[in-house]
Amino acid sequence: MVEQKKVYVIGAGFSAGLGYPLANNLLIEVWDRMSRQDRTALHKVIRFHYPNFNPKHKTTFPYIEALLTKMRVNLDMFDMSRPADGNFTKKKLLNLEGRLLYAISIWFHELYKGASDANWLQNFVGRLNRENAIVISFNWDLVLDYELFSDGLDEYSYGFKARKSAVKLLKPHGSLNWYAESEVASVNASLRTTIYPGVEVFMSPRKIGSRKGNQYKPMIVAPSYIKDFTKPVYEKTWQACTNALSRASEVTFIGYSLPADDTQAQFILRCGFHNQINGRLGKYGTRLPATGASKVTIINPDQEAAKRIIGVVGPRVQCNWIPERAQDWANRYCKPPLFFSPEIRRNIRNQSNKT
Repeated sequence: MVEQKKVYVIGAGFSAGLGYPLANNLLIEVWDRMSRQDRTALHKVIRFHYPNFNPKHKTTFPYIEALLTKMRVNLDMFDMSRPADGNFTKKKLLNLEGRLLYAISIWFHELYKGASDANWLQNFVGRLNRENAIVISFNWDLVLDYELFSDGLDEYSYGFKARKSAVKLLKPHGSLNWYAESEVASVNASLRTTIYPGVEVFMSPRKIGSRKGNQYKPMIVAPSYIKDFTKPVYEKTWQACTNALSRASEVTFIGYSLPADDTQAQFILRCGFHNQINGRLGKYGTRLPATGASKVTIINPDQEAAKRIIGVVGPRVQCNWIPERAQDWANRYCKPPLFFSPEIRRNIRNQSNKT
């Protein structure tokens, strides 16, 4: 018999309840955190793509996904658009993209400590542990990583190796704690561990810069409409996501909007729910017995986001939409159950019988 799991799909709305920004405000809020030199260079790039851009007016800031998509197209078509390099080169543009993501990464690390203290988060983590659930998180932040696994992060934590009866955290967009082995080779080996060939994590939350001025570039997928998942670690993670969704008994979406332009996520979700009804493909190309439609719950105050998820899940799966924020839902439904001693239970029954 195939073991079925409860699966939670986590999006930016979940982390917003912990103080992290939503994507539509991300560029606005990170702007003043960048160096003046980087802001000046980025200003020129944004003005090229958005001629009405003025950093003094927040309404002129583009969404970061749209900006990074245009920058990626700029890189891909750079040589087709000019007979020779001018003062602005592909190398400079690629470096600027990296500096923007680096500024966001530093900020998210700063937000971590306050975020991990939220009571509703502790209740949610307790629920995950009680259920031995699988979490698919599209967020980079490290809150669930360390709350779930403390200092015990390893290849089992992220689903790169199988372990029964344990929580798994799958992160298809990467993580602020994933680094190429070559990137962190100078860091004391006792402070890091390998989770996948060539990929390491720090055992405890650590800034992405060192006292000596070294800067460590985390393995995160840029929030654009053209995402790069060519690294083997992402392929392995997406496979684990498909497998988890295909066998799930319950799937709960929390603060996840399923952006209309995120075609990769839509495809993997569709594969998972299709496989529930029709069976997963086995090693030799034949389909395995279907596990049946899962129970789907959508926790999100945004009705349009709920509609997008329902559309991808399909008509054969029953969905329940709860229009609440992640923190409100967790406060209501994730508190630990009350456990009473046998003596107290007997007293409760006796009182009930008397009435």
